Amino acid sequence: MTSSELENLIRAKLQDSRLLQVVDEFKSQFLEFPDEFFVELVITDGAKLVDVERIAREMRESLRKQSIDLDVIVRAIWTVREVGDPCTPADASGNPQLGRWRVPVTLASGGLTQQVEVDVLYTVVLDLKNRIAGKGWSEASAVKEVVREFIEMELSLGGESYWDPIRYSKREINGSALSYLFMHTPVAHTLGIQL
Repeated sequence: MTSSELENLIRAKLQDSRLLQVVDEFKSQFLEFPDEFFVELVITDGAKLVDVERIAREMRESLRKQSIDLDVIVRAIWTVREVGDPCTPADASGNPQLGRWRVPVTLASGGLTQQVEVDVLYTVVLDLKNRIAGKGWSEASAVKEVVREFIEMELSLGGESYWDPIRYSKREINGSALSYLFMHTPVAHTLGIQL
């Protein structure tokens, strides 16, 4: 079997289930390696994840019976719908967890929304506070902008390094993550920060 044959087989299964229309043809990939195949199915509607994952699982099991190894990732394209206001999170006893701000984020993928939380270490908040002094940004607004850029960067990753916000709904921004954001995204420029 070739990667083209595998692609045609998977596309036919998706078409039969009326799911092919949610597959992003440009971002999905079908790769052939000496010992296995790798397929990444990228879909535009997170509400269809379970259905597409079921088909992928069935294909993997069917090919395994033919001694063909298939590694499949099914992921949705998510967008940031809203970044909420930062707050101090509480621990299990209801006491405030000092040293971090928690920012709620609402993501959307087609007909599905997902809530995630981003913890921003307070050292990052202090660093931002110092860098935005006199630039017209409040701490909360600057943190929300950093969180938006961070989540968008996380969502842009594909392949084996993709982030699944349904299974892993918590993220954290520490000093290293902030430095990376400043170097690789436009957030420093947006905030008026000179590096």
